[in-house]
Parts: sequence; C-alpha cells; structure tokens
Amino acid sequence: MTNLNIRPAVSPDIERLAKLNHQTLTPRVWQMSQSMDTNGIHTSFIEVNLPREMKLAYTRSPDMLEGIWKDFSLILVGCVDEVPVGYITLNAFFSPEIIWVKDLVVDDLWRRKGIATALYLSAYEWGKKRNYSRTNLEMSSKNYPGIKLAGKLGFEYCGFNDSYFKNNDIAIFFSRLIG
Repeated sequence: MTNLNIRPAVSPDIERLAKLNHQTLTPRVWQMSQSMDTNGIHTSFIEVNLPREMKLAYTRSPDMLEGIWKDFSLILVGCVDEVPVGYITLNAFFSPEIIWVKDLVVDDLWRRKGIATALYLSAYEWGKKRNYSRTNLEMSSKNYPGIKLAGKLGFEYCGFNDSYFKNNDIAIFFSRLIG
C-alpha cells in the first residue's frame, strides 16, 4: 500500500476534501423489488448488471462539507505526501453506542489501493477505544463499489430507507460489531 498518513482533519483540509472526486463508476447496482400480500410486505435487493458502466453522482453535495464539518464527531483524513487523498466522516451523536459512517471518499486516482480500508480501520479503532459497540454505514443502493467494500470489511446488510437522499436514491444500511 501507498505510504499513507491518517490523522484528524483540521480546518484547512476541508476545502481540499470537498474538491476530491466524489463520483464513482459502477457496472452493477442493487435493484429493490417490493410486494405485499396477506403475509406482509416482502422487500428484496437483487444485484443487477448494467448494460454499461454508470457514473454515479455522490448522494450529498461535497460543498456541504465546508458548512457542517464541525457537526461530525470525527473526520479522519488520509494523506499521501501530506496531500489529502481521502476522508471518512463519523457521527456518534445518534446513539451512545453506534458510530455512523456518513462519508467514505477516496479521490479517483487513489482508489483500489487500500486507502478506504485503512480509513475505516482507523475509525474502527477510534470507536473501540471509546467503547462504541457498532459501526453503521449508509450508501446508495446504486453504489456497488461501496457495497463490495462493506462486505470486504465485515459489514452485514441491516436495512434500507426509500428516497433517503436528497436525490431520492434508496439508502441501504450495513452494520458491524466493534470488538
């Protein structure tokens, strides 16, 4: 892996982080189907191959980072040669035992080099030292690279919310125990 330094974000980082490429390309998506019968509501997600790669816009505007970065419990920045190449935002305000990973972004030139994994593992250790019991991830059902990363990191699917994001994408949630 690249010589990566992970540290808490400082104010001058935020503008640079907002400028990272937040889009991703995906050859697949999770397609939701739902039906209702006398036994209840049945929801399933099926992995679907797309006819061509789709450019997936980020679910939140990167510009919002500058306005709300102080509202997160922690932002960790991954730097190569002191230049930020990725970040993870954590929110531990929803529950006293759960850390929510709100963003996990690596600039496109640095993807598939272990940086997202290293950022998450640093967040995991941060939570472990503070006695959190679980980490949760949220992402668009279209974010197949993120879904694959969640599986690689030991997360399990734990639910969804239709039209969760401002762009009306379905949010899917994954969870992993700490400890």
